[in-house]
Amino acid sequence: MILVFEVAFASIAIILSILSLRTLRAIRHLGVGKSFWIPIFVSSVFFFVGSIVTVFHEVNFLLTTRTEEVVHVSRLLALSILVCGIYSYSRRVKDSLTKRFSVSKEAEVLEKEVPIEEGLEIEAPIQESPKTETTLECKHQFGYLRTLPRHAAIPDECLPCDKIIKCKHSAVNTIENQASD
Repeated sequence: MILVFEVAFASIAIILSILSLRTLRAIRHLGVGKSFWIPIFVSSVFFFVGSIVTVFHEVNFLLTTRTEEVVHVSRLLALSILVCGIYSYSRRVKDSLTKRFSVSKEAEVLEKEVPIEEGLEIEAPIQESPKTETTLECKHQFGYLRTLPRHAAIPDECLPCDKIIKCKHSAVNTIENQASD
């Protein structure tokens, strides 16, 4: 019975490894998300090692004399790496969101601190919202991301754009559209 669970566990770890490698390949040119997917890949490898050692032990093929210790240590390492990766990624997301929305908080503070004199009109500070960010005009032409070198970082002004994927693959879409006509 343990053998069945360990084979299933090893299979899931392999699938997780393959998916994380594919994702890493897909996002390598974006320069983001690696702090999340690399720990997932490494932890899935450790989970796989623990399961394989147990499977070999169950079929009486000893890889080591301390099978239980190896399995426990590999799974502890896997979980530790996974927790560290998720924590690191969540910190990056939190910092990114804090930077993005700090402008509107600063505007609110300034609005409260500046006394309004009678008869003097002060324009309200412009607050950013997700809707206005996506409606801003592009500083580059559509398809600009497709022209960037393979390992070049995507410009910061392009990251919040709703059309980032279409812009990156615009030449492919154009060719596909022409072929379907």
